[in-house]
Amino acid sequence: MKEEELNLLHRYLDGVISPDELKHLEELLRTNPEARSTLRSLATIDAKWQELGTKELIKEPNEKRVSNDTSPELSHTRFSWFSLKPLAAGIVGGVLTTSILWALATPQGDAFTQTSQKIVSEDFEDSDIELPIHLPVKANQWCGRLVSVTPKGGTSAFEGTRVGRLIPKAGNRSESLSRIVDLHDYPDLESGYVRSLRVKGSFTAPFTGQNPGFHVRIVAFSQAPEDVRQAWRDRWNSDAMILQGVERKHLPEKDEQGNWHEVSASLEIPEGTRSIMVTLGVWHLNPDMSVPDLYLDAVQVQLVDTYKPPAKPN
Repeated sequence: MKEEELNLLHRYLDGVISPDELKHLEELLRTNPEARSTLRSLATIDAKWQELGTKELIKEPNEKRVSNDTSPELSHTRFSWFSLKPLAAGIVGGVLTTSILWALATPQGDAFTQTSQKIVSEDFEDSDIELPIHLPVKANQWCGRLVSVTPKGGTSAFEGTRVGRLIPKAGNRSESLSRIVDLHDYPDLESGYVRSLRVKGSFTAPFTGQNPGFHVRIVAFSQAPEDVRQAWRDRWNSDAMILQGVERKHLPEKDEQGNWHEVSASLEIPEGTRSIMVTLGVWHLNPDMSVPDLYLDAVQVQLVDTYKPPAKPN
């Protein structure tokens, strides 16, 4: 690779890439296999990935907003890659923007075919929803401090008429909703395919003097669903706890808190994965201030299988 191309990869991973450089990087990843391979090998971060998001935040050009304001500094996002094992298991799919994600996973043209399967689509329309507040101990169940409400103060639901309201415990700096996907519930991956998990949700925080951020996290485990909670708690003590994961953090400007913000991430599932924990939540809360209204809506989780046919002989 040329030195300027390698510098471009480092600027992306350091979180200082400009919008113009981002366009060049997208094209580079679409057309240069060596660049894609190099990005995979460089994509590691410090184990304290949970503390990221308040520094070196990156503008997200594809952020979905209800606002008509086109100011270039409305919102910022950061992706964190984390893997306590080598990244040889596969690409981490949650890259800086949707377009780069597709550059890594699906080059333009007919080289790849894809099939997708919806795992869950949650709009929180059930007014009687009651969730366990602990981390999940079984698959296919939402867990967290959340209730279904009708949004107040003129705020409309992103979809339907109700939303999920996250209720942080007093003194907490964050709150989240989690769910485990058990891959044993789905057909085995066929030869020649790679499988990804995609997650997205929409957040808003109206009527607040705080400045909360929003995040989506996907973590792959080799353990069965009933063992994931303990594995997550023990992740700092053993390199074997987490196969791979990705987290996307988004911190809106204060005057954009009342708009809906769609946050998404994708993870190419590494070999040996049994369970995947999906988490959507809020962070960057001031524990000394009153708890704001924190709304979540339109959550979607999908499995996507991508097949690349063998290269044709020359």
